[in-house]
This record gives sequence, C-alpha cells and structure tokens, in this order.
Amino acid sequence: MHPVVRSSLAVIAGIVVAVVIVAAIETGAHAIYPAPAGVDLADPEQARQYMQSIPLGALLLVFTGWTCGAFGGAMVAALIARARPMFHAGLVGAVVLAAAAANLAALPHPAWFAILGVAGICVGAFAGGKVLSMKAAPGAQ
Repeated sequence: MHPVVRSSLAVIAGIVVAVVIVAAIETGAHAIYPAPAGVDLADPEQARQYMQSIPLGALLLVFTGWTCGAFGGAMVAALIARARPMFHAGLVGAVVLAAAAANLAALPHPAWFAILGVAGICVGAFAGGKVLSMKAAPGAQ
C-alpha cells in the first residue's frame, strides 16, 4: 500500500475510533447523569444554568471519554501507519482537541475542566502514540 494512502487511512481510522470511544463514554455519562426534564441545551441560557449545576462525576466521565478517545484513536493511527507513529498519533490528538475546543466554546464549562480536558487529550494522544513507537524501529518517530 502506498505510504500516503496508509497514512491517510491510519488517521481516519484513529479519528473514527476516538469518536466511538468518546461517544460511548459520554452516552454512559448521560445515562448516569441525565439532564433534568425540560432542559433545552440549544438554549444558551438553559445550557449555562445546567452546566453550573452539572455533577462533578459527569464532568469526570466526560474528561475520561476525551482522554481515552485520544489514547485509543492515537494508538490505532500509530498502529496502522507503522511509520512515524507519534506524528499520526499527534494528528488524531489534534482533531480530538479541536472537537473538545468546539465543545468548550459551545457550552460554558468550569475553567478547571477546560484545563484538565485539554491536558488529558494531549497526554492521551501522546501515550497512545508512544505505546506503539516504543516497538517501532529507531528513528521511526
């Protein structure tokens, strides 16, 4: 397979895996911590009020989803790409980070959560790529 095709497929697969992991964990978080009946998160004022009262456990589950999604997606991208695993892991991490930034901009989160979420994504993507790059040949990073 041509290296550019492999590289592109690796990043796409990594993003898909990251999205599936984040969606699965956030779906579980919504099942455990459902929004109160009648809350319309499309209404900025209702969303702001809801986010001020959201339980800590719900935020920690979202953080876990973002971190695990970045880790799993980065690991898959690094595995499929074979060459330059950290580069491919970083690309997936950047996409997860962009999605998280959009979420943080759309819904008002506590500042500590934004900082922790961004850090978790960066650490998750780095660790996901590093797991595979340690097995790669020297200089493959």
